[in-house]
Amino acid sequence: MTVPNCENEALLNRIRQQIKDIVKDHGAELVDIEVVGSRNQPTLRVLLHKQPSVELKMCEKISREIADFLDIEDPLAGRYRLEVTSPGLDRHLVSNSDFTRAQNRLLKIIDNDGKTHKGRLIEWNDTVLFIENRKSIMERIKRIEIAKATIEVEFKKRG
Repeated sequence: MTVPNCENEALLNRIRQQIKDIVKDHGAELVDIEVVGSRNQPTLRVLLHKQPSVELKMCEKISREIADFLDIEDPLAGRYRLEVTSPGLDRHLVSNSDFTRAQNRLLKIIDNDGKTHKGRLIEWNDTVLFIENRKSIMERIKRIEIAKATIEVEFKKRG
């Protein structure tokens, strides 16, 4: 986020509440919104999720509807760019929604000590993750001890 202050957070929360229904009408989930870039050329980034994937045409439709809405409501002062996209696999998993989407997926977790853990997310709650590693050993990792958690890309074998 460009300027992490209370005023900016309040603005983002207001925009989030207003565009959530637009995204939901397209069968998608609003993952997050953020303001990135410089003060002179900010970008309002809207991150979406939909199973099995976020398609370009859907992003275009949602982008047009959000742009129309923002033109009428005008919550952002000055000029800005609007970007509607999926979070991508390299996005850090932080929220409960992130971990719900990552259920049964292969994760790479780096803890606060710099140790890397890899395994399939079997179960989680507000305080702990349970991953099963390659050796089928269950690891318990406290969420407060996670520095970074991401989904690992898995390639299916042909055959």
